[in-house]
Amino acid sequence: MLLDYIMGYLEEQTCYFGRAGDNSRFTASEIAKKFDVKRNTVSHYLNQMVDEGKIIKINTRPVYFLHYSQFEKCFFGIKGNKYNSIEELFFQKPLDEEKDKFSELIGFKGSLEKALEQIKTSIFYPNNGLPIILSGPTGVGKSLLAKYIYNYSVEKQVISKDSPFIVFNCAQYYNNPELLSANLFGYIKGAFTGAESVKEGMLKEADGGILFLDEVHRLNEEGQEKLFTFMDQGVFRRMGESSGWHKANVRLVFATTESLSENFLRTFLRRIPISVSIPDLDKRGTDEKLQFIYQFLIKEAKILNKKISISNRAIDLMLNYNFKGNIGELQNTVKYVCAKSYTKKINSEMIQLGVLDFPEELLEDSIKKSDIKIKQSEYILILPDTTIPMILKKDGNWQQLIKNTYIQIMSFFNDIQKKNVSIEYFETNVFQEVYALFDKLIFERKEENKNVMIQYITASIQEIFRYMEINYNIKFNGNSVYAISYFLYIKSEDSLEWNEEQRKLRDSLYNYILKNNKLEHEIAIKLIKLIESKMDIKFTIDDKIFLSFYLKSLNIQQSNNGTKTVILAHGYATASSIANVANRMLEMNMFEAFDMPIDIKMDEIAKKLINFIEENDVSKGLVILVDMGSLNDIYESINSYINGPVVIINNVSTQMALFVGEMLKNKIYLEELVENLKEHNETSYKILYPEENKKKVIVTSCFTGMGTALQLQKLLQDSIPEKLKIKVIAHDYERLKTFGMNEALFQLYDVLTIVGTADPEIKHINYISLEDLMSGRGENQLRRILQKIADENDLKTINDNIVHNFTLRRVIDTLTILDTDKLLRNIEECLDNLEIAMKKKLNNEKKIALLVHISCLVERLIRHEEIDVYPNLENFIECQKDMIKTIENSFSVIEKIYNVKINLPEIGFIYDILMYQSTENTEF
Repeated sequence: MLLDYIMGYLEEQTCYFGRAGDNSRFTASEIAKKFDVKRNTVSHYLNQMVDEGKIIKINTRPVYFLHYSQFEKCFFGIKGNKYNSIEELFFQKPLDEEKDKFSELIGFKGSLEKALEQIKTSIFYPNNGLPIILSGPTGVGKSLLAKYIYNYSVEKQVISKDSPFIVFNCAQYYNNPELLSANLFGYIKGAFTGAESVKEGMLKEADGGILFLDEVHRLNEEGQEKLFTFMDQGVFRRMGESSGWHKANVRLVFATTESLSENFLRTFLRRIPISVSIPDLDKRGTDEKLQFIYQFLIKEAKILNKKISISNRAIDLMLNYNFKGNIGELQNTVKYVCAKSYTKKINSEMIQLGVLDFPEELLEDSIKKSDIKIKQSEYILILPDTTIPMILKKDGNWQQLIKNTYIQIMSFFNDIQKKNVSIEYFETNVFQEVYALFDKLIFERKEENKNVMIQYITASIQEIFRYMEINYNIKFNGNSVYAISYFLYIKSEDSLEWNEEQRKLRDSLYNYILKNNKLEHEIAIKLIKLIESKMDIKFTIDDKIFLSFYLKSLNIQQSNNGTKTVILAHGYATASSIANVANRMLEMNMFEAFDMPIDIKMDEIAKKLINFIEENDVSKGLVILVDMGSLNDIYESINSYINGPVVIINNVSTQMALFVGEMLKNKIYLEELVENLKEHNETSYKILYPEENKKKVIVTSCFTGMGTALQLQKLLQDSIPEKLKIKVIAHDYERLKTFGMNEALFQLYDVLTIVGTADPEIKHINYISLEDLMSGRGENQLRRILQKIADENDLKTINDNIVHNFTLRRVIDTLTILDTDKLLRNIEECLDNLEIAMKKKLNNEKKIALLVHISCLVERLIRHEEIDVYPNLENFIECQKDMIKTIENSFSVIEKIYNVKINLPEIGFIYDILMYQSTENTEF
């Protein structure tokens, strides 16, 4: 393993090797001190890696060793790996000619990757390639990219070195289309007034090379027609000619800032098969924007031959600002501030840049941003010979640190495969490695706490964790948010590079996790799906391994390794509700829930149980709690699949589940559990009236499930002052609708009102719809309900909080982790389609109800957790064929954008909202 550590160390440090100064860290003696081993051992490994071509050796006194591939990334391509002096290494002719020219572009493996693939297709196509059009806003780099197309074509010998590269800006002749055509195609004597001789045009000048037509949308229809004749046949006529043709072998590159469909003839566009869209600067991501900033600062340091010191606050100022002129405006801004500072202190050795050196519009924009915080200023030093990788040291140091952690984990796994250590020893050591990495990420990178990207990732992870805690009953510790946030910030989207042996070991390790850490792997996959849907981050198999071990180390769920327990109950969310309450109160995931339709058959129940038994070890016992049904029938259906004792208990309730759960937590034998349960159920009953007043509660409920009800619970609880001691409880809509006042909830509490998406219609209980609460119509209702227990100030506070917390955007933002603004726009488009199809206007109440419902629906579909049960589904399908078709067509936009399919039960619930009796007078 020492060899890997030495390679990792040199990879971290190589970017800092200088032609002058202290390079002692690259000597064998210093590396030996670093790893506390003998110098001759390190020398042996270093020379071995030199022989393998992995390391550069400079035979000076002392001898220096550098990481080969990292040197090429930080400096330039080289011809060998053994040199007699530093000068011989640095002053050799770089192998730039052998490198792909496009790799010099920022974003060549990021935002421009797809564009460059298209461009290469155009370049390598036989017979002068394929015409290509570059589109994008002003300043995104279209002209630069055109020049790179030429350089790359020369580099790959598609065209010769002396081939012309002609640039023609069509905008210069916009007001004179004849002159534009004359310059492009050429003209003969007498073609127009002043044409005193024959003039060759740009097409002829570009013969054998590339003609770049910028602002090509300025070309009129006649000019476009002439050009597509040339693109078809390779021939053209000069202006003034009526016969004869001229030939030219020209590769055409066009560029425009305008819409293609609105500014070009269809016949013209058909002849340009490659259309490349160049994204604007802000769409290229923070990392690429940062690289452009550093690139332009390095360029100015070279031009002015000065050191440049710039504060991190100044960097953030540029990162946060939306440059309308894109890369061009950013470059001009950097040039301006450097020139201004240089002029003020022309004799100074260093240019110092802070926020006050920047144009007023950048400062004004930063003031408008509410999330800008005061932070300690630090400075980045840039020299004329600085490279971008040298500044972005995190890409080297921290990537290697992550890789070293993986290497160590695989080393432990190798030991367990050889049966040298126990599983406990293996996992203990893996957890220590994981903790050590996260300690470094959290505590050694504190200076980046205010980094814009870190802030964004941390906020997103906090939101995702809250979502998982609510929906999956998972508890994360406080450091988990920051640990995973920094890990995501540091990690690369590319898989780590492994040799064949390491890759096999890594795959075996992943199989070990799938077999031994199922629960943690399932949680990791859920977490990954949520992160990928929220942020533009891709995960590799390495990340899945790492997150699974991290989640295992947290012990976030106390898994029940003994007796397994299942709740089977009829109804949309009956089993889930009981299991959720019991698991939370027991503080462990004891119960697995299976919700079943009323008319489900025994063989379908058996299938669910059999799947559970096959996926779980039930050899130590299985307890099945059911709401009703034949216990013998259930047992006979699963008898051949079990290998341990089974207890089946009828008439399940939350109280029973808690009673059973407590006994199982205390490791009580199943026989004793049954005896205790029998005794418990024989308790006599009588009506008891509380001596004290019942606790006052507000109930939240949603007819599509508990997820929305739980989120409403949190928003309402946040809106009511604690001193009023009003509890907010989320409850299952189906149970409220079915049992009404007989539900235990009403015996335990004084229910003030029910807030939700549909009225369960319980006599003597107030109901306030979510739409009324959001629109303000519910203010008077709530005031009337609470005025006996709250004074005027409290009522005002509650109303103000509800106004703040129950805006449409905030409610949707709470219910989903998708992009709220984009989601609302897409749903509103669907509702417009629905109104047109139905020839009826939806009132505001229904619109709000549908916006909330569809937001939750989209998220359910993305997570593959759609509702698959709807009351009287067959009858609904038979009687509402036209309405089903209307809803399907209207919401096809959602299906297309989010790549999901809205099933018939979900359509049924949309139909219910549309048909639900509105509080307003109009039908819709």
